[in-house]
Formats: sequence, C-alpha cells, structure tokens
Amino acid sequence: MKNIIFLSSLLLFGFLAQAQPEDFKKVEAYKTKFITEELDLSPEEAQKFWPVYNEYNKKLHELHQKRMEGMSRREVRDKWDDLDDATLEKIALEELQNQKKIAELKLEYYDKFKAALGTRKAATFYRIEIEFHRHLMETLGRRRGRP
Repeated sequence: MKNIIFLSSLLLFGFLAQAQPEDFKKVEAYKTKFITEELDLSPEEAQKFWPVYNEYNKKLHELHQKRMEGMSRREVRDKWDDLDDATLEKIALEELQNQKKIAELKLEYYDKFKAALGTRKAATFYRIEIEFHRHLMETLGRRRGRP
C-alpha cells in the first residue's frame, strides 16, 4: 500500500511539475471540490478548515518542489544502472529524509485539522487525500488510454 501511495505521489507531482499553470489550477480546483464534498463541510467548518488547509498545502507543495530539485527523476531513472553505490545511497537517503519531512508536516497539521474539524473529519481528511490522488491517477490514466 505504501508503495502505491509513494509511486502515485511521484507520478502526481511529476505530472504537476510539468503541467501548465492553468492545468495546476484545474487540479487544485477539482481537489477543493472533492475534499469539500467528501468531508461534507458545513459553512462554519469550511471557514475554519480552508485557511489551515491552504497553509498546509503550501508547505507540502514546497517540500515536493524541493524533492524535484537537483537531478531530475527522469535523469535518475535513465542513468540508474550507471550510478555508483555512493550516489544511489545519497539519492535514497535524500528521498527518505523528504518523506520523513512530509510525514512530520502531516502529523503537525493533524492537530490543526482536528481543532478545526474534530477528530473524525480530521482523520477522514487524510483518507480523502489518498483517495483523491488515486482518483486523479485513474483519471489521467484513462485520458492516456490506460485501463
């Protein structure tokens, strides 16, 4: 399950990194709609939730941008077999540190989401976030002719 989430995150953020600004805005608008509907936010909850979410999303985006810096994912993939062990270890450790930072951010914001929405909806948010990524990847796959 973690591998699926990791791979879908890489694909999603790889897509978003190459996407045009208007594509990114469309995805963000769709994500906002998806979260609002799935969490069934009341107007009062939405007023508390969205500022916290926007702050969280900005920080998460910054972490993903840092992941994409340096040697591109395509360069790493294309040259993987030619890279020495020291370089591979550096790449692996950097990725694990990035994943750790993302997990720490999610833990930090869980308490903020819980304060805005309560325990049930805060916990549900993280499930919905995973479902959104899965749904987006399926939609992109269908558009590209994959089953």
